[in-house]
Amino acid sequence: MRAALIAPTPESIEECLPGLAEAADLLGRVQQELAEGGPRDIVLEIHALRREIAGLKRLIGGGAAFYRGWARLLGAAAGGYTPSGEAAPVVPAQSISIRG
Repeated sequence: MRAALIAPTPESIEECLPGLAEAADLLGRVQQELAEGGPRDIVLEIHALRREIAGLKRLIGGGAAFYRGWARLLGAAAGGYTPSGEAAPVVPAQSISIRG
């Protein structure tokens, strides 16, 4: 997950999402068990960790939205707009040409 925060590419961000979802699910289950009689300090730590994970989720969502926005801008600059008014999708090059 740290690599996604240091070099936030769309791929590295997407790789983090399943782990974050699993962690959130497990924390929910532990929190429920502790709420039924667990030590108070552990419950407070879990609440703090849950807030941190929620912050990471917002950060990852913001990064993904940022890259989607850039993709729309690049699509509009390279290919114009579709008949529905959306930016044309960015199409990766199919071949590479090297001269020299």
